[in-house]
Amino acid sequence: MIETILSEYASLPYSYANIQSEVVFDRTRDRYLWMDIGWDDDRRIHGCLVHIDLIDGKI
Repeated sequence: MIETILSEYASLPYSYANIQSEVVFDRTRDRYLWMDIGWDDDRRIHGCLVHIDLIDGKI
């Protein structure tokens, strides 16, 4: 469910800059990331929008 939701949101394109959304799934360690990477004019964009860890079955 987490992978589906993150993938759907990350697939929405940015309209104002050359920014790509990426999702990272580590199923072995139950870690999930949604990252934005790219450029907004001359400013580098590299950040984690969502970081989810499942610990003992809980978010």
